[in-house]
Amino acid sequence: MHTTFALPLVISAALTGLIGSFIPFPARYKNHPYAAIYAGSFAGMCSTHLITSYWEIAIISVIGASLYVLTINMFTGFGGKLGSVAFASVALFMLAKGVVL
Repeated sequence: MHTTFALPLVISAALTGLIGSFIPFPARYKNHPYAAIYAGSFAGMCSTHLITSYWEIAIISVIGASLYVLTINMFTGFGGKLGSVAFASVALFMLAKGVVL
């Protein structure tokens, strides 16, 4: 939303979380899909100089989902966890990208 509609980053992330909150998920998943959407909106707040294609967004999403699942029982609640997962997923992607290129 930031690059396409020229919305500020914070507004774009908030709208992503808001729109994602209306997607119905089965009750057995609890709040985890919504948390993943919100963490993805944090990761999407990166500079367009860091993430240049949809493939890179997809890779960061896979890394972030993996980190979220791996830490699901380590940290209780969502205070800081989603932002940390988003930061770590982007940082790991940028590190891997720097090593490969």
